[in-house]
Amino acid sequence: MSDNQKRAHTPFYFGFVLASLSVALTVGFGYAAVLAVLIGFQLPMGSWWVAMLQAHGHAQLLGWIGLFIIGVSLYFLPRLAGAPLRHPRLSAWILPLLASGIFLRALSQPLLAAGLEDPVHTGLRWTLGFSALLETAGVFIYLHLLVTTLRGAPADRPALKTVRIFLAIAVAGWGLYSLLAAGLAFHASLGDNPLLDIAWNRFGIELFTGFVVLPTAMAFSVRTLPLYLRLPAVRWPVARYGQVYLMALILIHVPVFAQLTEISFASSLAHLSPIGKVLRGAILLLFIWKLDILFRWYPPWTVHRIGEPGPDRRPTRPGLPDYGEFGRFELLLYAAYAFLALAAMVELLDGALVLLRIASPFDPDALRHTHLAGFITLLLLGMAPRMVPGFLHKRKVALPGLVAATFYVATAAALCRIAPLLLVGILDRVPGGLAVSMTAFGLSGVLGWLAAAVLACNLLRTWRSPAFDIRDS
Repeated sequence: MSDNQKRAHTPFYFGFVLASLSVALTVGFGYAAVLAVLIGFQLPMGSWWVAMLQAHGHAQLLGWIGLFIIGVSLYFLPRLAGAPLRHPRLSAWILPLLASGIFLRALSQPLLAAGLEDPVHTGLRWTLGFSALLETAGVFIYLHLLVTTLRGAPADRPALKTVRIFLAIAVAGWGLYSLLAAGLAFHASLGDNPLLDIAWNRFGIELFTGFVVLPTAMAFSVRTLPLYLRLPAVRWPVARYGQVYLMALILIHVPVFAQLTEISFASSLAHLSPIGKVLRGAILLLFIWKLDILFRWYPPWTVHRIGEPGPDRRPTRPGLPDYGEFGRFELLLYAAYAFLALAAMVELLDGALVLLRIASPFDPDALRHTHLAGFITLLLLGMAPRMVPGFLHKRKVALPGLVAATFYVATAAALCRIAPLLLVGILDRVPGGLAVSMTAFGLSGVLGWLAAAVLACNLLRTWRSPAFDIRDS
């Protein structure tokens, strides 16, 4: 008997979800709601608001999105690989390190910008630097567990081979973003400026989005959405798509890195970035097309496997394998991929216009928010009520009706945040358009917070509900 067979899989640890939601409702969507109201309704703000904006962005990436990904991946990926988690005791360190680091940074950075006197100011600087150490330690323990576990997977795991390239990209992204974020925080903690370098900070956000968020979402989508939504069987070369996606990432980010580091030949690389944008936009559109989540043009993977339900078995929802016990989670997934398609089209067009030497009308923030506030946020809000109950051995989500409410609120939040950025050139020319745009932006943060709060209520009720006994199923 092999070592893998001797070791049992570790259970799902709901603490990561609790921490993810806690970050979201406080320094994530919480900060976003405050800032959006102040900016959208043009209320007075202090000098701390830019520091709070940076702290909010980091908390959303590493806390709301990152902690959720870590918690799910530590449960899901070992089972996908057929190899139980190596060194499971180390996983107990990840959450306290990351959660404490995220909250310490989110609190210390805005307070540093508030102009408090010593010794409080010096203490806050040390706190900001210490938070970077905690976060980096947590990320690299996670990466150690993930890499050692995946390396121990049996060679005959086609399900893992299909998405291995996306997981490798994500591992690299976690490491690069962690080191960059720590370096920026240390640099700020050693000086008098509480703000992280704006250009490098934006580069870090793009790095995390491109190397961690999107490939992780693509890997999980390939392995779970055909089952959850009865999509077509995955018989297309997923790994080849990952290779092209990686090539696009390199083309996009290497010129930006060269420019930030002021390498002498940086200007000669500038033309590669728009080529990479066209390539990434195209490969994402092809990925969505092959997944067939938006149009459902191809028969599901079950078409040759099941017939009509027998008289003793009630039919499932039309086109779906469940009975509604997880709510209308599919609406959130469809909306998420609609936003990803929009982002891909915007990026493709933006890169093409630059190559044609035509001024692009798109604000870079528009693409960033379409990826993060649109695609990944709605994807997490949809996957959570469908995936987490099963991980907790619950038959259903506690309040299925709230899942549809989450869809309406979250979609409204995403539209209110993204539309003013995408349509800025049009709204400015429409009478009253600017006022409508600013109002929508002001409401977007509150709506986003409300969507996270509804999800938190539903998952907490689900966590506390009785688990089913497999002998009764």
